Formats: sequence, C-alpha cells, structure tokens
Amino acid sequence: MIQRVQSIWLLLATIAIFLTMQFATYVGAHQNDVMHLLKGTENSLLVLMTSAVGVTCMSAIFLFKNRKLQLRIALIALFLEFVLAFLYIREITNLTTKGTFGIASILHIAVVLFIALALRNISADERMVKDSNRLR
Repeated sequence: MIQRVQSIWLLLATIAIFLTMQFATYVGAHQNDVMHLLKGTENSLLVLMTSAVGVTCMSAIFLFKNRKLQLRIALIALFLEFVLAFLYIREITNLTTKGTFGIASILHIAVVLFIALALRNISADERMVKDSNRLR
C-alpha cells in the first residue's frame, strides 16, 4: 500500500488539506477594519468540503488493489478541491478591503499538484498491468 508512489502523493495531499484548516488562506478586513483570517474553519461549508477532500484522499490510499476505483476516487478528490477553491474565492469576495494570501493558499495548490501526480502514477500502474497481461 504505502510502497506505491501514488500512496505517498495521496498521503501528502491529505496532510496538506488538513493543514489548511490550521493556517490562513487569506488575510483581509471587514467593514470595521478588523483583520480577518480566512481559514478552513471559517464556516460549516468550508469545514465540510475540506474534510471531504481529506477523507476522499485518505480513502483512495487504501484502494490500491482496485486501481480503477482508486483513479475515480482521486478524480473526485480533485473535483472537490476545485469546488473548495471556488468556495474560498466566494468568501474572499465577501471581504471589503484588499488583503494578502496566506500560506494555506500555497497548500491548496500543493493539494492539486499532489492529486495530479497521484493520478499520473495510478494511470501508469494500470498501463503496466495491462501491458503485462497482454504479454502472457
């Protein structure tokens, strides 16, 4: 399970997505000029989507025997990460003043990269198994 490269990528994606709940994605201000940190724990929808991405990545790790299902679950995790990015953008537009992006914004980019690398390795494993079955 963990000896496969895609398991490492999925594990790194899981760790990175759960770290986004601790670090600020965006730092801005509301109308009363009080600094506001936008984290993954901002509202229940962000918590739900962040947890869904993390659990989906974690469950894909344990599907190493069924590569087609693992590929689908990883694609679902990638889709959920894009939905989560949309939700963050929507929350950022609710802030009235300009702000700066935090460390968690880099972590979201890393999650997309890690899931994409996992998808590439899952596909490579599937091709290798198909090629070896053809040789028999």
